[in-house]
Amino acid sequence: MPNQQSDEAHYIKQMQQMLQEKMKKTYPSGQTKRDAHPKHLALLKASFVIADQIPDKLRVGILREQKTYPAWVRISNSSGQIQSDTKKDFRGIAIKLYDVEGEKYIDDEHHTQDFVLLSHPTMPLGTVKLFHDAVYYTTKWSPFLFLAKMLLTGHARKLKELKKGKKNHTSPLDIRYWSTTPYQFGTDHVVKYAIVPTSTYTSKLPHPLTDRYLTDNIAKHLSEHEATFDFMIQLQKDPIQMPIEDASVKWDEKDSPFIKVATLIIPKQSFQTEKRNQLAESFSFSPGHCLKEHQPLGGINRARVEIYQSLAHFRHQRDHRALTEPHDLESE
Repeated sequence: MPNQQSDEAHYIKQMQQMLQEKMKKTYPSGQTKRDAHPKHLALLKASFVIADQIPDKLRVGILREQKTYPAWVRISNSSGQIQSDTKKDFRGIAIKLYDVEGEKYIDDEHHTQDFVLLSHPTMPLGTVKLFHDAVYYTTKWSPFLFLAKMLLTGHARKLKELKKGKKNHTSPLDIRYWSTTPYQFGTDHVVKYAIVPTSTYTSKLPHPLTDRYLTDNIAKHLSEHEATFDFMIQLQKDPIQMPIEDASVKWDEKDSPFIKVATLIIPKQSFQTEKRNQLAESFSFSPGHCLKEHQPLGGINRARVEIYQSLAHFRHQRDHRALTEPHDLESE
């Protein structure tokens, strides 16, 4: 019988093929969007400032010394379809640091470190098998069949969690984000990441909501104020209560509180330009774009690293667009 490792490899290969076919059917050549988070709300220039007061045991990887990294931040809606901001959804934020020195986990980008986070503390479909089933039933059949399968197999609670996480947020700059999946942290620790908003300005929901109100609220915020977030890590204390292989399990913050290790600063800026939109499409974000000290862990991350890399290359080759790295873009 196939073992768990071969099953996982099979599921990942199938998902790559299914999602690539879905992208071909959904988008004409030359206009191929991402399969996940295709609607970007903003691509923003930022700075990632390492805190000067960090315990010695946490001085690993990018945190080894107090410094400031230039960064790009892509904010997006989570839905695999490009849809109105009026629809409730998860939000995603992807942070790409550059000028990062050290040995990389995968070698398809140089001198970068990505953090990929979601506006919910867990990924309800937190195993490769459930991830595969969601892709299979929604692409080959229909979302309704997937819902039926989840109900019949005792996963109603996960469906409720998916519904709970979808919201009409005031602004992506007002909310907290979590990595949902775990990462190596040096040689001795495993962590999850989070960013917590600390801006003095917060947005309000417009009445009525509009198709692009989230982008409009980001623009309004950054026209007069910077946006800031505390970047935090949560140490794994108990491998049973804080598992690596199931991203649907929330690690209890009472047992292991988040620790601030850096500040993300998004300065005032104008970002609604065609050049910035094109740049957002040319970037590729992945949990695998990281130093070895921060390598991704768990099945969902193994699947994402392979799938994201494969689909990013497919998308850029199909559209005859080069994958962009963020160096030499300071003047943008």
